[in-house]
Amino acid sequence: MKTNEIRRKFIQFFESKQHTYVPSASTIPIGDQTILFTIAGMAQFKSCLTGEEVRPYKRATNAQKCIRVGDLDDVGKDGRHCTMFEMLGSWSFGDYYKKEAIQWAYEFTKSELKLDLSRFWVTVHHTDDEAFDIWKSIGVSENRIVRLGDKDNFWAMGPTGPCGPCSELYLDQGEHVGQCYEKGLKCSGPGCDCDRYLEFWNLVFMQYNRKEDGTLLELPMKSVDTGCGLERLTALLQGKHSNFDIDLFIKIKQKILDTTGIKNTINELSTQQKVNCNVIADHIRMLTFTLGDGAHFSNEGRGYVLRRVLRRAVLQVLKLTPHWPKNKSFLENIVTTVVEEMGEFYPEIIQNKARIEDAIRIEELRFNSTLESGLAKFHSFIEEAKSKNKKVLSGEHVFILHDSFGFPSDLTQILCEEIEFKTDIEGFKKHMQEQKERSRAEAKFYKFDLDDSPWMEFHTPHVEKDKHFAGYNLEFKNQLKDNHEVIECSISFDRIKKVRQLKNKMFELVIENTPFYPEGGGQVSDSGWFVTLSHGAKNEFEVVDVRKTVNCIVHVLKHIEYSTEEANSLDQNELVKLFGEKAKVTAVIDFTLRQATMRNHTATHLAHKALQLVLGDKVRQAGSLVNSHALRFDFSHNKAMTQEEIQKVEDYVNHQILNNKKIITHDSVPLGKAKEQGAMAMFDEKYDDYVRMLEIPEYSLELCGGTHVTATGNIGLFKIISEGSVTSGVRRLEAVTGTNAYDYLKKLKDQIAAAAESAKCAENEVSHKIHSMRDHIKDLEKNILMLQSRVVNTQISDLLNKAIDIGSNIKLISTILDVFDAKEMELLSDRLKEKKDTVSVIAASSEGRAHIMVAINPNLLKQFKKLSAGSIVKQLSEMVDGKGGGRPDFARGGGTNPEKLPHALKHVEEIVKSLI
Repeated sequence: MKTNEIRRKFIQFFESKQHTYVPSASTIPIGDQTILFTIAGMAQFKSCLTGEEVRPYKRATNAQKCIRVGDLDDVGKDGRHCTMFEMLGSWSFGDYYKKEAIQWAYEFTKSELKLDLSRFWVTVHHTDDEAFDIWKSIGVSENRIVRLGDKDNFWAMGPTGPCGPCSELYLDQGEHVGQCYEKGLKCSGPGCDCDRYLEFWNLVFMQYNRKEDGTLLELPMKSVDTGCGLERLTALLQGKHSNFDIDLFIKIKQKILDTTGIKNTINELSTQQKVNCNVIADHIRMLTFTLGDGAHFSNEGRGYVLRRVLRRAVLQVLKLTPHWPKNKSFLENIVTTVVEEMGEFYPEIIQNKARIEDAIRIEELRFNSTLESGLAKFHSFIEEAKSKNKKVLSGEHVFILHDSFGFPSDLTQILCEEIEFKTDIEGFKKHMQEQKERSRAEAKFYKFDLDDSPWMEFHTPHVEKDKHFAGYNLEFKNQLKDNHEVIECSISFDRIKKVRQLKNKMFELVIENTPFYPEGGGQVSDSGWFVTLSHGAKNEFEVVDVRKTVNCIVHVLKHIEYSTEEANSLDQNELVKLFGEKAKVTAVIDFTLRQATMRNHTATHLAHKALQLVLGDKVRQAGSLVNSHALRFDFSHNKAMTQEEIQKVEDYVNHQILNNKKIITHDSVPLGKAKEQGAMAMFDEKYDDYVRMLEIPEYSLELCGGTHVTATGNIGLFKIISEGSVTSGVRRLEAVTGTNAYDYLKKLKDQIAAAAESAKCAENEVSHKIHSMRDHIKDLEKNILMLQSRVVNTQISDLLNKAIDIGSNIKLISTILDVFDAKEMELLSDRLKEKKDTVSVIAASSEGRAHIMVAINPNLLKQFKKLSAGSIVKQLSEMVDGKGGGRPDFARGGGTNPEKLPHALKHVEEIVKSLI
């Protein structure tokens, strides 16, 4: 049973038990600061389990993408630990409790999964007599129900929150499996860590809410949270002892091998090579999903975890293929396979594929640039230690690798562990502290953060001001740059907080009260430049990204103009010249792009309300992307919009544009008050206590921190260019505004004019002309079909004359046509199928592919039960390096090696005889 089928069966089973399917939450928790990543299926239902939130359903099921990074060192080695995994789950929020949860888990295990019940075991909490009795009542023997303590059978999501006793389902993998057997020890049964008894499903009975002081309070309602690891379950069903050997991972690992150029099959790899492949496959899957959900590489929080995971993957790549070019990303090549295998159920990774690949490529190449020289230095330090008969890398050397080569201490630890060396972390911390003290004594205006790049700090951080966007009301003064309107803002020295140089002439800059809008709320960041003038030298930096971090807004800059000779690295004094007290710094915002983005953002609000007016109030925003080119709006709706509905939405929006209503913004509105006034908010979005509210009088009211036009008339024109499906229950609308809408309509007009010229008719007659031509084409196709039928009749006569009697009154026809024509082959096969006692095999080749069709007269199928066109075509297709299948009376297939067709057809008689 394949991974995707198991996931589908689980969800459908619980839907049949009146559970509502709820899509997976993001891997990035929203509104929950207690965890970096979504670590369990219950994360999005936490408030439901505590009784704080009431939803329209009391039963839910889903497959949740989860991230756990606490066991990074074990990933790829033991076959069980994964950083990213899927948790199949079912929930009851104050509805059913232990009895139904246990009964349904047993029913699914027995009836749907068809697991061997002679190997089935369960555990319960040692105080949970109720669960014990339920298992016993449904047929599980007492000696297969094991009582365990809090360590094994009391579950909690974290140090605080919902928790309670649990019951776990196990499968005995056999007495010859597990570490106990390998060490000659006796396994104690379920709960033993040796892996003989493998837990695959956990039923948690939510009874308590654990407070910060550790006290357990009874929940206002009893709930159920069950979790079943998909990868582990799949491994059991596919008879594998490692998650990394299931069908999903095999395809990812094969892509890894194909990319390296290693010719060995997966089974032929050495033990170490298998571990390398496992780690890369796991880590790229984790990165694909977290980046697809909007996470970023950074030096803090979850961004630093992602950076560490990527670096671990890169190290495994270098072990697998040491000569991989340092200027070429390896990992981005594997993203496509992850998307192909998992994108159908998780469409967000399809939508964000390009962004995921870009982020991985940039981060990998950035790491590669420091890795090569850093590794050389690392190995020289190791050799130095060995020469002194030491197996410890000194704190001083760890510090040098960190300070000069950007190696985080944990990366150095990983490298040391690989060669069984230890690291002097305490000595490293001492050197870091000494550097801090030197920095404070020598230069009060900067310090180094504990990360892999040095920051130069000019002024003390001020979180509120450093996180503040101050560019809502910029005044345009008719200035041009590169044919774009721009706004210049002088940035005084006291507003410049810190700066650091990255690689490839890239910088990161933090200023107080930035006029550049940072990416957020679906709107892309502003574009523009920073210009510095110091000692008569002018330097220009393109703003390539503006993003929010926990404590500030970071501008990513590219140095595009040097007045002095270029250098690969700027020292502290040169950075002072560029951004220090004596430098004149000017921020230049590209107002042309800002205006286009504002038009699209305000139009998004108009479209949101218009969709509700046309489709009903149930429509809710499910995501958006707003840039200077177009707008994209995802919304909840369970079917495709009609052309009439699309036109109505356009009409509503353009009517508001023509009315030229003034846009009213309300700043610092208490969140509760905004909701009371009916302001629309994004589902699952976490808002501050005070919010910004955008009002289009007598039309819409929404929470929004983005930039907008001052009046609807500034939008100019609104045109929808597409409407389609994103996933079940979510649709996507794409539209253009202003000059982009005009250009789009102009292009359509030009296309109509060109079509009219080609069709030799007036522009207003193009539609009629197309219908007329289509009718004419249909008539021609009918004539062609008649001619083909005559040709086929002639061919049938010839083929019947050449038919071979292979015994049992069976006439066998096999031939290779000179020219491939799919319709002709189908017609020929259909006609031959009508001929009594006939088996026909028709083949042809085209553009490097072999094509095979097999047809069998129905009377023969009644006489010979094993005879099947699908079976015949499958065997023939394999002979031409392909595959095929179909019905017993008709099947088709083919392959990539048409040269083998004559050889394959020589075996037709032998294959047919084996089936009669």
